[in-house]
Amino acid sequence: MLFKGIGRTFSTENDHQFETIGAFWDELAAKYGRVNLQGLGYGWTERSIEYAIGLIDGEIDGADRAVELPDTGWVTVRGKTADLGEIYEKIYQEGRLKYEIERFTDRGDCEIMYCR
Repeated sequence: MLFKGIGRTFSTENDHQFETIGAFWDELAAKYGRVNLQGLGYGWTERSIEYAIGLIDGEIDGADRAVELPDTGWVTVRGKTADLGEIYEKIYQEGRLKYEIERFTDRGDCEIMYCR
C-alpha cells in the first residue's frame, strides 16, 4: 500500500507533537474536511516524528511524501479524540511502532491503525 500526503517533521519533546500535529490537521481539514483525511506517523527518532496527511480516497494536492506501507499486520483501535493520550499510552505499552495511521471526525471520534 502506498500512502501519499503532505509531510512535515514534528518535535516529540514534551509531547509537543499533539499540539503541532493537531494544528496541521486543522489547517488541512479546513480545505478538505476532517473526515476525508488520514494522517501517517513514521520515522520516529529520539526527538521527532515524520508525519504526512493525505486523503482517504484519492491524492491530496501538493503531496510531497510517498511512503510504502505493509499490506498486513495492522491493528485498529477506535475511541474518542479527547482520549488520544490514553489510547497511545496503551498502544506504546507493547513497544515502539513502525507506522500509525490516524483518522478523525468532527464529532470527536478517532480511529488509529498501527503496525509494529
